Amino acid sequence: MQPQEKRSVLQSAMAMAAGTSTSRILGFIRDALMFALFPRPVTDAFVVAFRLPNLFRRVLGEGSLSLSFVPVFVDSRVRSVDEGEALASQVFTVILAVTSVLSVVGFVYMDQIIRYWVGDPGGFAEQVGQIERTVFMARIMIFYLVLVSAYAFHTAVLNTLGEFFVPAMGPTLFNLGLIIFTICPFRLGPYQGAAQAWGVIFGGVLQTGVVVWLLFKMGHPPRLNFARWGAPVRKVFSDMVPGMFALGFFQLITLVNTKFASALSSGSQSYLYAADRVLELPQSLIAVSLGAALLPRFAELMADRDGFLHEASHAVKLLLFLTLPAAIGMWVLSDGITEVLFMRGAFGQTDARATAGVVEVYAVLLLFSGLSRILVPAFYATKNVWLPAGLGLLVLLAHLLMAPYMVDFYGLRGLAAATAVSTILNMLLLQVCFHWKIGGLDYLGILKSTVRWLPGAALLALFCYFLYPALLSAGLGRILSLGSVIVCGVLIYFTTALLLNCPEALELKRRLIKS
Repeated sequence: MQPQEKRSVLQSAMAMAAGTSTSRILGFIRDALMFALFPRPVTDAFVVAFRLPNLFRRVLGEGSLSLSFVPVFVDSRVRSVDEGEALASQVFTVILAVTSVLSVVGFVYMDQIIRYWVGDPGGFAEQVGQIERTVFMARIMIFYLVLVSAYAFHTAVLNTLGEFFVPAMGPTLFNLGLIIFTICPFRLGPYQGAAQAWGVIFGGVLQTGVVVWLLFKMGHPPRLNFARWGAPVRKVFSDMVPGMFALGFFQLITLVNTKFASALSSGSQSYLYAADRVLELPQSLIAVSLGAALLPRFAELMADRDGFLHEASHAVKLLLFLTLPAAIGMWVLSDGITEVLFMRGAFGQTDARATAGVVEVYAVLLLFSGLSRILVPAFYATKNVWLPAGLGLLVLLAHLLMAPYMVDFYGLRGLAAATAVSTILNMLLLQVCFHWKIGGLDYLGILKSTVRWLPGAALLALFCYFLYPALLSAGLGRILSLGSVIVCGVLIYFTTALLLNCPEALELKRRLIKS
């Protein structure tokens, strides 16, 4: 099968989003169980310990590996299928070796890493036994780095071969595995919540296993290849480093935020993590799925500048059209969302309100963060890999300077606001450089499309603002009230867009009917 021959970008993104949606639902169940069953010190420790291996999942699995590998892999397969297979085997071998070494080093020096990272005087480190609990969990979970990197690599291969649904289902198996260990009645270690750390490893084995199985089934099993590196292999890894800054700067900011949040009150790590999870749902279903589907398409359009810019403009319109209602929902229904998802057991009203405050800020971030998923792949397709990386590093430095002041004045919500400002700055810089280096998007067309969506967006905001509290007052219950408002709100938004003949709504309708 040749990569992406007869599938539109929207079709591929929809296939990936369909697989991802199941994972996100189970992910919320997993997190709701964790917050309900364990007190905040335990969930804080898990969140901090999981940040390091999870960084590789989000950076590699959601962008940088695909950005560096897919264009080179496509070129190699065009020249020869055997050459493409050899490239994939060599890259896999290097990834396996490097992540194994990093995991062992992390295991040995984890105590020093954790103490430097979150050991400053403050809410986190002052809790008795908290550093020791975190180190214990982190030493187990660090080996997830090997599993998730293998999963990310094999997913990139499958996406290039036109397979999106099954790889996107991998995290579903991960969440199932973690859920099993979260409700496990045995501690599996000296600390409460230790079973969850083992659940990360078990879920990682399931997640990686499904993509390896599919590759075997398709006749492209992963192989080790210790042959001398050729130019294509060197290019993959030389491009991957800037990709980790270009697409992964938000994840790097999350690591920085973890350090800042360690000086705040107990529970702050958990609140940031819970808000991240709310943000990840629309990001993964829309921006990440669209970005993954765009990269092979951009690679094919390299010789057609007008087609390239048209595809990028079309993707921006689709992204904004789908992201706008999600951002409005996050802002207006922040309290309802956090209460329905997390408020039970040990996670009380105060916890839910603190999380909702971060979710409100992240609603603004959502509108801008997804654009980088379109602009950065475009830079990579044109072989300009270091410019977006440099911008990401610049924004990271700006965040390091801005965040401490925001935390001092506004606490946890200020930390979230600093993240949103940094994300907006990154998007603006990317757009300026895109226009300078690649060409101008269809700005007038994007503006006209946005104007067409605004009536539906306004109706959606008003509907959510007034109907949700009314349904609660009528005794309908949080889950049913929130579910009803979301479903009806989405229908109002898309119906209004269809009545106004918005091309994006019409295209989505056609794709849904065909599927």
